Amino acid sequence: MIQRPQSLYLCALLVICLMLILGDIVYFKASNSDKSESVNIEYDETELIAADGTSKQQNTLLISLLASIGAIATIAIFLFKNRKMQTLLSSVNYLFILGLILIMYMASYRIGFFEQETEGLTFYALMPVALLFFNFLAIRGITKDEKLIRSMDRLR
Repeated sequence: MIQRPQSLYLCALLVICLMLILGDIVYFKASNSDKSESVNIEYDETELIAADGTSKQQNTLLISLLASIGAIATIAIFLFKNRKMQTLLSSVNYLFILGLILIMYMASYRIGFFEQETEGLTFYALMPVALLFFNFLAIRGITKDEKLIRSMDRLR
């Protein structure tokens, strides 16, 4: 049954992952006015803007983590008949989301030469927290369904 609430929460996970992969969403900004340089870190690329030109570098680790989170959520949506496997996949998704948060913040704080005028994290840095929240809601819905099915299976 795809219309269950946990399926909607897993769809929300997928939509957020696609938005972060395909959109140009900056989650960390830093600048140095002395050298007129700045850095914008997005989920898909890191852009270094210097006085002599612009350099871009792909964030392949963040992209691959976001893609795997979305893929696991999509697989879990269609495993509605096997609730144990659905719970297991959603639990594994927690590890990927926590890895995404860890890699994201490590990438933003390794920029040491911008400590003078760091604008810091933007609102979009909280999107992985939304992923954690929707994953929690999905697991809670799956366990409620499992309890409902087990209570109906008892002999009365």
